[in-house]
Amino acid sequence: MLKKISLLVGLAISANAMAKGGVSPYLPLNQAPELEHQIQRLLAVSKNTHIMSKPYKAHDIYRVLQTVRHSYPELYQTLSYQISPYVQSDAGTFAKVTLAAGTKDKTLPNQRGQTTKTNLIVEGGAYANFGRYFGVSVAGIANEDEILPTQSFVYLGYKYAQLDIGYREHWYSPFNDSAMLLSTQAKTTPSITLSNVDPITSFNIRYDMFISKMTEQSGILESTKQKGVTRQYKPGKPFLFGLHTSFAATDNLTIGLSRLMQFGGGPRSVTLKDFAEGFFTPGSKDNITRLDAEEVDANFELGDQIGSITFAYNNSIYALPYELYGEVALEDTLGGSRNNAYSFGIYLPFIANNHSIRIEHSNWQTGWYRNSLYLDGNRNSGNVIGHWAGDEHDYNDYTPAKSMSVNWHWQLSKIESLNTTIRMLKNKNEAYKTSYELQTAYTRKLSKPIMGAKSWGAELYQGKDVYGETFARLGLFANF
Repeated sequence: MLKKISLLVGLAISANAMAKGGVSPYLPLNQAPELEHQIQRLLAVSKNTHIMSKPYKAHDIYRVLQTVRHSYPELYQTLSYQISPYVQSDAGTFAKVTLAAGTKDKTLPNQRGQTTKTNLIVEGGAYANFGRYFGVSVAGIANEDEILPTQSFVYLGYKYAQLDIGYREHWYSPFNDSAMLLSTQAKTTPSITLSNVDPITSFNIRYDMFISKMTEQSGILESTKQKGVTRQYKPGKPFLFGLHTSFAATDNLTIGLSRLMQFGGGPRSVTLKDFAEGFFTPGSKDNITRLDAEEVDANFELGDQIGSITFAYNNSIYALPYELYGEVALEDTLGGSRNNAYSFGIYLPFIANNHSIRIEHSNWQTGWYRNSLYLDGNRNSGNVIGHWAGDEHDYNDYTPAKSMSVNWHWQLSKIESLNTTIRMLKNKNEAYKTSYELQTAYTRKLSKPIMGAKSWGAELYQGKDVYGETFARLGLFANF
């Protein structure tokens, strides 16, 4: 009881500090499944509070949490306890150790390029706020091969303009199992990001924009695109610019717009004027036809652009809450029959209180993630920066495809949970097989910590890939 009273008092003090409008640390992204599950439930049942860009700011989520105190008291209590380390002045937020063994070297979905052959994973995070307007965050993953920073940066500013400098992740989509534009499928890049902590006006306007430097591409076009002339490529590191904004059209409906621009690097020079022309007139600056290439130098073309229009709508039917969401993603300009992608999803956060179901489907056309200027396309360290299925084909194929995932979260008891995802992928090129995979994780809280561990669990990932080959990975993990 004293622990709960202390928690409530601490949260009340934190809420008072937040009301004064300062910067905020971030919640984990694809690193703390139980916490992230409860947050998804919260956003699905709250009004006028869809947030389509991740990672979530802790203070933003805490503010939303207050709106369900009476309507969903159990969710409020559970999430209040889970989020408490993130709304203090400083804290070690999470720590996790995983031991695993797997067959076949297959990329794990949304895990920064790690594979089934990654055997030891140590994850953790901490932050410290120095007053209301400045803070430091350190979070990342260490495995037997490398260290992957996930949320390691300094942040400063105030409630309407927080500046993050360092390794800060970005996920531009209302979807949970995948993102067509930008996700955690590839390694995090160093970036400078500007975004708001508090939503702006009664329309709950949120924005997020960044500029980052990607890893080296094997080849970036240097010379002409003219017919009959040999193209010359040189290695280099492109820039990636991202812009996302969303607003609440009604209490139940949120609209989002996102844009990515990959440009420059290696032999390609870009001026501020080039960038502005590419941003405001992508059809004329990035869609250079063969006829145009006869008239202008290859360097005239800025780079590659993809964008999306998204929506999320929540409501309830006979006291059963639901969330519908969708995305239309485009390369360069709307229209055409080659480079568009379409996705839709439905989420039922409370089925008999103990179950949640999410279904997501995506369908994309030929050439998605490919670009004639960059031999590696929209990739960072060899992995696509968006949908996990973009890595499930031959490196230079870029076949059209469709995918589906079904996630089921079952709260077995107050201390046990089972989180299961089934995925299907169909590449439309006949050289591939339809792939199926199962990923399931069992987690159990400990009544008393053992060697600092507060919970433990096991995860199984298995299936058959697009080449018809089976794979499997079994892991044991402990949360501290």
